[in-house]
Amino acid sequence: MKNKKLKFVVYALPYDENTGGIIALHRLCDLLNQKGEEAYLSKFYFSFPKFDKRIILRSIYRILRWFVRRYLIPFKTNKIFNTPIINNNQINDEYIVIYPEIVSGNPLNAKNVVRWLLHKPGFHTGEINYGKNDIFFFYQVIFNDPVINPHEDHLLSVSWVRDDIYKQTNTQVRKGSCYMIRKGRGKKIVHDLNNSILLDGKSHKEIAEIMNKCEYFISYDLQTMYSQYAVLCGCKSIVIPENGVSKNEWQPKKEFQYGIAYGFDDIEEAEKTRDLVYESIKREEDNSNVSVGHFIKKIYKFFG
Repeated sequence: MKNKKLKFVVYALPYDENTGGIIALHRLCDLLNQKGEEAYLSKFYFSFPKFDKRIILRSIYRILRWFVRRYLIPFKTNKIFNTPIINNNQINDEYIVIYPEIVSGNPLNAKNVVRWLLHKPGFHTGEINYGKNDIFFFYQVIFNDPVINPHEDHLLSVSWVRDDIYKQTNTQVRKGSCYMIRKGRGKKIVHDLNNSILLDGKSHKEIAEIMNKCEYFISYDLQTMYSQYAVLCGCKSIVIPENGVSKNEWQPKKEFQYGIAYGFDDIEEAEKTRDLVYESIKREEDNSNVSVGHFIKKIYKFFG
Protein backbone atom coordinates (compact mmCIF):
# COMPACT_ATOMS: atom_id res chain seq x y z
CA MET A 1 0.00 0.00 0.00
CA LYS A 2 1.37 3.39 -0.98
CA ASN A 3 2.03 5.90 1.80
CA LYS A 4 -0.29 8.87 1.97
CA LYS A 5 1.33 12.00 0.61
CA LEU A 6 2.53 14.28 3.39
CA LYS A 7 2.50 18.06 3.32
CA PHE A 8 5.27 20.26 4.67
CA VAL A 9 5.21 23.69 6.31
CA VAL A 10 8.47 25.55 6.93
CA TYR A 11 8.11 28.17 9.66
CA ALA A 12 10.35 31.01 8.49
CA LEU A 13 11.07 34.68 8.94
CA PRO A 14 10.79 36.94 5.86
CA TYR A 15 13.56 36.36 3.34
CA ASP A 16 16.81 38.14 4.15
CA GLU A 17 19.71 37.66 1.73
CA ASN A 18 22.21 38.39 4.50
CA THR A 19 21.00 35.78 7.00
CA GLY A 20 22.12 32.23 6.34
CA GLY A 21 19.53 30.49 8.53
CA ILE A 22 16.64 32.25 6.81
CA ILE A 23 18.06 31.45 3.38
CA ALA A 24 18.33 27.78 4.40
CA LEU A 25 14.68 27.63 5.51
CA HIS A 26 13.38 29.20 2.30
CA ARG A 27 15.69 27.00 0.23
CA LEU A 28 14.46 23.87 2.01
CA CYS A 29 10.87 24.70 1.08
CA ASP A 30 11.99 25.25 -2.52
CA LEU A 31 13.87 21.93 -2.70
CA LEU A 32 10.98 20.01 -1.17
CA ASN A 33 8.74 21.34 -3.94
CA GLN A 34 11.38 20.53 -6.55
CA LYS A 35 11.32 16.94 -5.28
CA GLY A 36 7.58 16.70 -5.93
CA GLU A 37 6.48 17.23 -2.33
CA GLU A 38 3.88 19.79 -1.28
CA ALA A 39 5.63 22.44 0.79
CA TYR A 40 4.75 25.91 2.02
CA LEU A 41 6.18 28.72 4.08
CA SER A 42 4.38 29.85 7.22
CA LYS A 43 5.03 33.43 8.30
CA PHE A 44 7.15 33.63 11.42
CA TYR A 45 7.56 36.91 13.27
CA PHE A 46 9.40 37.48 16.53
CA SER A 47 7.30 38.05 19.63
CA PHE A 48 6.06 41.52 20.52
CA PRO A 49 9.02 43.31 22.17
CA LYS A 50 8.85 44.07 25.88
CA PHE A 51 8.82 47.69 27.00
CA ASP A 52 11.80 48.52 29.21
CA LYS A 53 11.54 51.73 31.26
CA ARG A 54 15.34 51.89 31.51
CA ILE A 55 15.65 52.38 27.74
CA ILE A 56 12.43 54.18 26.82
CA LEU A 57 13.43 55.50 23.39
CA ARG A 58 14.99 52.23 22.30
CA SER A 59 11.91 50.32 23.52
CA ILE A 60 9.60 52.60 21.55
CA TYR A 61 11.78 52.15 18.46
CA ARG A 62 11.67 48.34 18.80
CA ILE A 63 7.89 48.34 19.18
CA LEU A 64 7.38 50.62 16.16
CA ARG A 65 9.78 48.51 14.11
CA TRP A 66 7.85 45.37 15.09
CA PHE A 67 4.54 46.89 13.94
CA VAL A 68 6.05 48.04 10.64
CA ARG A 69 7.56 44.64 9.87
CA ARG A 70 4.49 42.73 11.03
CA TYR A 71 1.73 44.76 9.39
CA LEU A 72 3.09 47.26 6.87
CA ILE A 73 5.84 45.42 4.98
CA PRO A 74 4.79 42.47 2.76
CA PHE A 75 6.31 39.13 3.73
CA LYS A 76 9.42 38.83 1.58
CA THR A 77 10.36 35.71 -0.37
CA ASN A 78 13.06 34.93 -2.92
CA LYS A 79 11.45 35.18 -6.36
CA ILE A 80 13.59 32.41 -7.83
CA PHE A 81 12.53 29.93 -5.11
CA ASN A 82 9.26 28.00 -5.21
CA THR A 83 7.96 29.01 -1.78
CA PRO A 84 4.18 29.48 -1.64
CA ILE A 85 2.79 30.88 1.60
CA ILE A 86 0.08 29.12 3.57
CA ASN A 87 -2.39 30.72 5.96
CA ASN A 88 -1.89 29.29 9.42
CA ASN A 89 -5.60 28.45 9.79
CA GLN A 90 -5.19 25.98 6.90
CA ILE A 91 -2.63 23.89 8.76
CA ASN A 92 -4.09 20.66 10.08
CA ASP A 93 -2.83 17.26 11.26
CA GLU A 94 -1.81 16.29 7.71
CA TYR A 95 1.07 18.77 7.76
CA ILE A 96 4.63 18.30 8.95
CA VAL A 97 5.76 21.58 10.50
CA ILE A 98 9.48 22.38 10.41
CA TYR A 99 10.65 24.83 13.07
CA PRO A 100 14.16 26.30 13.25
CA GLU A 101 15.83 25.79 16.63
CA ILE A 102 15.13 29.40 17.69
CA VAL A 103 11.38 28.74 17.94
CA SER A 104 10.14 28.08 21.46
CA GLY A 105 7.24 25.72 21.96
CA ASN A 106 4.78 24.92 19.20
CA PRO A 107 3.21 28.21 18.03
CA LEU A 108 1.27 26.54 15.19
CA ASN A 109 -0.07 23.82 17.52
CA ALA A 110 1.15 21.24 15.02
CA LYS A 111 0.70 17.53 15.61
CA ASN A 112 3.83 16.61 13.62
CA VAL A 113 6.90 18.67 14.49
CA VAL A 114 10.42 18.71 13.07
CA ARG A 115 13.13 20.80 14.75
CA TRP A 116 15.94 21.86 12.44
CA LEU A 117 19.06 22.84 14.37
CA LEU A 118 20.55 25.62 12.25
CA HIS A 119 22.77 26.50 15.20
CA LYS A 120 23.34 25.11 18.67
CA PRO A 121 20.09 24.99 20.67
CA GLY A 122 19.75 28.11 22.81
CA PHE A 123 22.64 29.97 21.14
CA HIS A 124 20.48 32.84 19.83
CA THR A 125 17.68 32.94 22.40
CA GLY A 126 19.08 31.37 25.56
CA GLU A 127 15.95 29.21 25.63
CA ILE A 128 15.34 25.56 24.75
CA ASN A 129 11.68 24.58 24.74
CA TYR A 130 10.94 21.61 22.50
CA GLY A 131 8.30 18.87 22.51
CA LYS A 132 8.98 15.32 23.69
CA ASN A 133 7.64 13.86 20.43
CA ASP A 134 9.56 16.17 18.09
CA ILE A 135 12.04 14.75 15.60
CA PHE A 136 15.36 16.57 15.22
CA PHE A 137 17.70 17.26 12.30
CA PHE A 138 20.88 19.33 12.25
CA TYR A 139 22.49 21.56 9.62
CA GLN A 140 26.03 20.66 10.67
CA VAL A 141 27.34 18.07 13.11
CA ILE A 142 28.68 20.82 15.39
CA PHE A 143 25.13 22.15 15.89
CA ASN A 144 23.73 18.84 17.10
CA ASP A 145 23.12 18.10 20.77
CA PRO A 146 23.29 14.31 21.32
CA VAL A 147 21.20 14.66 24.48
CA ILE A 148 18.35 16.19 22.48
CA ASN A 149 18.99 14.25 19.28
CA PRO A 150 20.90 10.95 19.50
CA HIS A 151 20.47 10.26 15.76
CA GLU A 152 23.86 10.96 14.18
CA ASP A 153 22.49 10.40 10.66
CA HIS A 154 19.86 13.15 10.89
CA LEU A 155 21.88 15.60 8.82
CA LEU A 156 19.86 18.08 6.77
CA SER A 157 22.25 20.39 4.95
CA VAL A 158 20.98 22.88 2.37
CA SER A 159 23.28 25.24 0.47
CA TRP A 160 22.82 28.01 -2.04
CA VAL A 161 26.13 29.43 -3.23
CA ARG A 162 26.19 33.04 -4.47
CA ASP A 163 29.08 32.55 -6.87
CA ASP A 164 27.36 34.98 -9.23
CA ILE A 165 28.43 37.74 -6.83
CA TYR A 166 31.36 36.37 -4.85
CA LYS A 167 34.25 35.92 -7.27
CA GLN A 168 37.71 37.39 -7.66
CA THR A 169 37.72 40.47 -9.90
CA ASN A 170 40.93 42.05 -8.59
CA THR A 171 44.24 40.30 -9.23
CA GLN A 172 46.31 43.42 -8.52
CA VAL A 173 47.40 45.11 -5.29
CA ARG A 174 45.24 44.68 -2.19
CA LYS A 175 45.32 46.78 0.96
CA GLY A 176 43.94 46.61 4.48
CA SER A 177 41.28 44.35 5.88
CA CYS A 178 37.56 43.94 6.22
CA TYR A 179 35.79 42.20 9.05
CA MET A 180 32.49 40.86 10.34
CA ILE A 181 31.10 40.49 13.83
CA ARG A 182 27.57 39.12 13.29
CA LYS A 183 27.08 36.16 15.69
CA GLY A 184 30.44 36.97 17.29
CA ARG A 185 29.05 40.04 19.05
CA GLY A 186 30.57 40.48 22.48
CA LYS A 187 33.96 39.16 21.39
CA LYS A 188 37.00 41.33 21.98
CA ILE A 189 38.27 43.01 18.81
CA VAL A 190 41.82 41.71 18.41
CA HIS A 191 42.88 43.02 14.99
CA ASP A 192 44.12 46.47 13.98
CA LEU A 193 41.13 48.63 13.06
CA ASN A 194 43.23 51.06 11.03
CA ASN A 195 42.26 50.69 7.39
CA SER A 196 39.73 47.99 8.34
CA ILE A 197 36.13 48.04 7.07
CA LEU A 198 33.16 46.62 9.00
CA LEU A 199 30.93 44.62 6.64
CA ASP A 200 27.95 43.98 8.92
CA GLY A 201 24.75 45.34 7.40
CA LYS A 202 26.11 45.83 3.89
CA SER A 203 24.58 44.24 0.77
CA HIS A 204 26.14 41.25 -0.99
CA LYS A 205 27.29 43.48 -3.85
CA GLU A 206 28.97 45.95 -1.47
CA ILE A 207 30.63 43.14 0.50
CA ALA A 208 32.00 41.47 -2.65
CA GLU A 209 33.42 44.78 -3.89
CA ILE A 210 35.15 45.46 -0.57
CA MET A 211 36.48 41.90 -0.32
CA ASN A 212 38.07 42.36 -3.73
CA LYS A 213 39.98 45.41 -2.47
CA CYS A 214 41.20 43.99 0.85
CA GLU A 215 44.04 41.61 1.60
CA TYR A 216 42.44 40.11 4.72
CA PHE A 217 38.93 39.15 5.81
CA ILE A 218 38.50 38.65 9.56
CA SER A 219 35.43 36.99 11.02
CA TYR A 220 34.46 37.12 14.68
CA ASP A 221 31.56 34.84 13.77
CA LEU A 222 32.74 31.22 13.99
CA GLN A 223 30.17 29.90 11.53
CA THR A 224 29.38 31.99 8.48
CA MET A 225 29.47 31.39 4.74
CA TYR A 226 31.20 34.74 4.36
CA SER A 227 34.47 33.11 5.38
CA GLN A 228 34.33 30.99 2.20
CA TYR A 229 33.02 33.88 0.12
CA ALA A 230 36.06 35.91 1.15
CA VAL A 231 38.34 33.21 -0.27
CA LEU A 232 36.40 33.24 -3.55
CA CYS A 233 37.02 37.01 -3.72
CA GLY A 234 40.78 36.56 -3.18
CA CYS A 235 41.06 37.49 0.50
CA LYS A 236 43.09 35.72 3.11
CA SER A 237 40.22 34.53 5.31
CA ILE A 238 40.67 34.35 9.07
CA VAL A 239 38.29 33.23 11.81
CA ILE A 240 39.03 34.55 15.28
CA PRO A 241 39.20 31.46 17.53
CA GLU A 242 36.94 30.86 20.50
CA ASN A 243 38.80 30.39 23.78
CA GLY A 244 39.16 26.71 24.57
CA VAL A 245 37.90 25.57 21.15
CA SER A 246 40.42 23.74 18.96
CA LYS A 247 40.48 23.94 15.17
CA ASN A 248 38.88 20.51 14.78
CA GLU A 249 36.26 21.34 17.40
CA TRP A 250 35.50 24.58 15.53
CA GLN A 251 35.06 22.67 12.28
CA PRO A 252 35.24 18.85 12.42
CA LYS A 253 34.77 18.46 8.66
CA LYS A 254 38.11 19.03 6.88
CA GLU A 255 36.48 20.37 3.72
CA PHE A 256 34.93 23.22 5.72
CA GLN A 257 38.43 24.19 6.91
CA TYR A 258 39.74 24.68 3.35
CA GLY A 259 41.17 28.12 2.75
CA ILE A 260 40.19 29.49 6.16
CA ALA A 261 42.73 30.27 8.86
CA TYR A 262 41.67 29.52 12.41
CA GLY A 263 43.58 32.41 13.94
CA PHE A 264 46.35 34.54 12.46
CA ASP A 265 48.99 31.85 13.05
CA ASP A 266 47.11 29.51 10.70
CA ILE A 267 47.18 31.72 7.57
CA GLU A 268 50.08 29.93 5.86
CA GLU A 269 48.43 26.54 6.32
CA ALA A 270 45.05 27.82 5.09
CA GLU A 271 46.56 29.25 1.92
CA LYS A 272 47.64 25.74 0.88
CA THR A 273 44.00 24.70 0.41
CA ARG A 274 42.41 27.91 -0.87
CA ASP A 275 42.17 26.51 -4.43
CA LEU A 276 39.93 23.72 -3.13
CA VAL A 277 37.26 26.02 -1.68
CA TYR A 278 35.14 26.61 -4.76
CA GLU A 279 34.83 22.93 -5.65
CA SER A 280 34.08 22.10 -2.02
CA ILE A 281 31.19 24.53 -1.61
CA LYS A 282 29.73 23.66 -5.02
CA ARG A 283 29.84 20.00 -4.01
CA GLU A 284 27.93 20.89 -0.83
CA GLU A 285 25.35 22.70 -2.95
CA ASP A 286 24.96 19.63 -5.17
CA ASN A 287 24.68 17.43 -2.08
CA SER A 288 21.69 19.48 -0.90
CA ASN A 289 19.39 17.47 -3.16
CA VAL A 290 20.71 14.22 -1.72
CA SER A 291 20.36 15.51 1.84
CA VAL A 292 16.77 16.63 1.29
CA GLY A 293 15.99 13.26 -0.31
CA HIS A 294 17.25 11.43 2.80
CA PHE A 295 15.26 13.84 4.97
CA ILE A 296 12.03 13.08 3.09
CA LYS A 297 12.54 9.31 3.49
CA LYS A 298 13.12 9.66 7.23
CA ILE A 299 10.06 11.88 7.65
CA TYR A 300 7.82 9.40 5.82
CA LYS A 301 9.18 6.59 7.96
CA PHE A 302 8.66 8.57 11.18
CA PHE A 303 5.27 10.17 10.45
CA GLY A 304 3.94 8.23 7.46
